[in-house]
Amino acid sequence: LHLASNNDHYDDDVRTSSGALSEIMQYAVANEAIDPKLAALPRLLLMGPRRGGKTSIQRVIFSKMSPHETLFRLEATQGLERTVVDHTPLCRFTIWDFPGDYYGDVEVFCGITSLIFVMDAQDEPYDHVLQSFTNAVTRAFRVNPQITIEVFINKVDGELFLSDESKYDCRRDIMAQVTDELQEAGVRPEAVSIRYHLTSIYDHSIYEALSRVVQRLIPQLPTLENLLNVLVSTCSMEKAYLFDVVSKLYVSTDSSPVDMQSVELCSDMIDVVLDVSGIYGLGPKYPDADLQGAIIPPGDTDNILIDPDSAYDKDSASVIRLSNGMVLYLKEVDTMLAFVCITRSENFRKKGLINYNIGRLKKALQSLVNPEN
Repeated sequence: LHLASNNDHYDDDVRTSSGALSEIMQYAVANEAIDPKLAALPRLLLMGPRRGGKTSIQRVIFSKMSPHETLFRLEATQGLERTVVDHTPLCRFTIWDFPGDYYGDVEVFCGITSLIFVMDAQDEPYDHVLQSFTNAVTRAFRVNPQITIEVFINKVDGELFLSDESKYDCRRDIMAQVTDELQEAGVRPEAVSIRYHLTSIYDHSIYEALSRVVQRLIPQLPTLENLLNVLVSTCSMEKAYLFDVVSKLYVSTDSSPVDMQSVELCSDMIDVVLDVSGIYGLGPKYPDADLQGAIIPPGDTDNILIDPDSAYDKDSASVIRLSNGMVLYLKEVDTMLAFVCITRSENFRKKGLINYNIGRLKKALQSLVNPEN
């Protein structure tokens, strides 16, 4: 058996028979035990039936593959694939992408873990799929009562789901069926926290769903929310977010209700900033530098880009004025982390005060990541 490294893909000679995959699981868990940093990271477990869209979601969000490319460039997942997401200090985790119809050994459910069950909303009836899901939930909950469980009702973009009402009806039916299955398995439904998300890789719903999942893995989330609440109140902003620039997931926001349109605007703004910076940006001062082995003048690492394909750095900032009198403002606050806010144009006149307060937020974030400093 071959066990790959951080961006793991297991060789094709290891297929998805339960025995072979179970043996891979033992090696994967043992590999984490050898690497304490890897073992300490939270896990996102992608499970579900075949053709549910698990790998497509992972590729679209974290590998920047076009949704249309997933139709002809992706083959069925044959073995466990594991990816480390380490773009920003506040948002680090591993993704375990399992092949279809495999629901894990008990070891994988231990630790800080979120189980994401991805099912195809267009593939009715759901009886067999949901029975497999409740069996996995029952085993996971007995091993780790703290595990968070998410259901992605995926592919709600076909002809069956042209209206919002049909999507909500589908979610309601699935929730009721899962409740019945859990009761039959002897598990009280109220004892297991399960959240349901309507998703599609062709719109922003998948970003919204994964943002909410990732937020549950961040221990500093209440502090981040309080910091953003203070900033929004002090500077009279309408809404504020902290975005992971690479994946475009928002890792935190203030306590006011989230509006999907505002999230999409902020996400599109990140695309604009990265695209324009990639064309006109100055790039790193040391383009050939490698953080692993290059000799760099002491104290000058701020000018090195973490992502060599991105022009996003400590000086990245942008202002976009909308026709409705609102202003979008983006500013870098940490490694691959952006503060993006929506404010009224009259409240944006004191830009110096806003920048000063964002600077205080930046220092607070640094103290959260490195409390000893």
